[in-house]
Amino acid sequence: MIVGIDFSINSTAVCIKMGEKHHLFSYVPNYITGKTAFKIHDSLKGIVITQGYVKAPKAKDSIEEQSNKLLNADQLSDIIMMTFEYMGISQTDVQEIRIEGFSYGSKGNSFIDLITYNTFLKVKLIQKFGHIIKVVPPKTLKKAYTDNGNATKCDMLRTFLGKSNSRLSDKIREMNIVKEGEFNIPKPLDDLVDSIGLTEIWQ
Repeated sequence: MIVGIDFSINSTAVCIKMGEKHHLFSYVPNYITGKTAFKIHDSLKGIVITQGYVKAPKAKDSIEEQSNKLLNADQLSDIIMMTFEYMGISQTDVQEIRIEGFSYGSKGNSFIDLITYNTFLKVKLIQKFGHIIKVVPPKTLKKAYTDNGNATKCDMLRTFLGKSNSRLSDKIREMNIVKEGEFNIPKPLDDLVDSIGLTEIWQ
């Protein structure tokens, strides 16, 4: 069993590959079925399990804000870990956990927050599964999956559609979002594709 994790604060995707079957999960803050922001998530029901966590409200000051970020990081990592419990996955079941690495072109407070959130999850994964995490740089993932280390999100999606004959690929084709050149990919599709790609490389 291989696990692929495309981690982000607002749209983490996890793919658990058991044999040839992909089990897909999306994690978002303050998820409410029927809300416009989650229209795509709702349309993927039955294909992707969407899990929400309650994000702490806006803080009154910077001290409270930092505390809230730690609380949110803890909650997000907890709900991801609960997926393994839900699936009945034990330490001996998982061969490797692949997490997409950071894009080091990123900077600022949001990048620091991403590192913090990511670290919470990695610590919990190590505690449960041991040292089987492989951090895959974005360019390495793109090169291995598309043969182009500079592939865009659109390139990744096109490659996925070319490789996959699944309910998710059928649904994406039905959405008719793929255009020539670059185009907007609605969340969480790009994250899901990256998580799947992580489980497909180096077979």
